[in-house]
Amino acid sequence: MFRQILVATVALLVLDTASAVRVLELVERAVELTLADVSLPSDGGSTISFSECPTCGVSTHRLTDQTVYEVNRRPLPLVEFLSVAADLRGQPSSSAVATVYLDIASGRVTRVAVRE
Repeated sequence: MFRQILVATVALLVLDTASAVRVLELVERAVELTLADVSLPSDGGSTISFSECPTCGVSTHRLTDQTVYEVNRRPLPLVEFLSVAADLRGQPSSSAVATVYLDIASGRVTRVAVRE
């Protein structure tokens, strides 16, 4: 009797942990750069360019209407985002960092975040 209970308990534990397995799928990747190393779009621009490393070539990625622009975790319209970015670039002691988030499947930009 004890053996049957033990086998049943072990079987239930195995089945329970098997259902707890989750597969995480990456949908975007992030590239962190200094703000000076990113070529931001113009007011109506549709691309952004940057080099991921000193020896890497420049890559250009497409922006969409769904691309989100953030400064210090605050979403802004593109025009305001570009204005703040220009102000930060104009400060000689600025240590602003830009993070570009890319959709892995399409290579399109999902977010551009700048923080001081």
